[in-house]
Amino acid sequence: MKRQLDEQDEAIIAVLREDGRIAIRELAQKVGLTEATVRARIRRLETSGSIRIVAKRDLGAMGYPYTALVGIRIRGRTIDEVGQDLLAIPEVISILSVIGRNDLEIQVVARDMATLNGLLTETIPQIDGIVGVESALAMNIVKYDHPWGRFE
Repeated sequence: MKRQLDEQDEAIIAVLREDGRIAIRELAQKVGLTEATVRARIRRLETSGSIRIVAKRDLGAMGYPYTALVGIRIRGRTIDEVGQDLLAIPEVISILSVIGRNDLEIQVVARDMATLNGLLTETIPQIDGIVGVESALAMNIVKYDHPWGRFE
């Protein structure tokens, strides 16, 4: 069983989320702890599997200004089978099995409207088992924060 995070752990994680490459000395100053304590806490958090330091892509800086949320209905194949096919599409950045009107909810990014159109009207609907696609183009991203990750 994983140990609960305390306020100091949460403070360290908050700073690392903003800058995962911050120097331990600066991190210690920001959270009001000694460098040795911060090092030990980070080591413990990593060893326990509570955190992992990773790089994230900046979609805007990499030329992906379009984001669409897509609901998918499936018939004749399993959700896992269709999900595996969706994994092969690089512009699909998240795949969630859901309960409700749709079977899957995915997030798609694109460099331009023509590419997004092709993904939503040709590439994705042609996957065997997909019987319905509903998309919503993100006009403005008010918040895009992923403080949690799956470390499978």
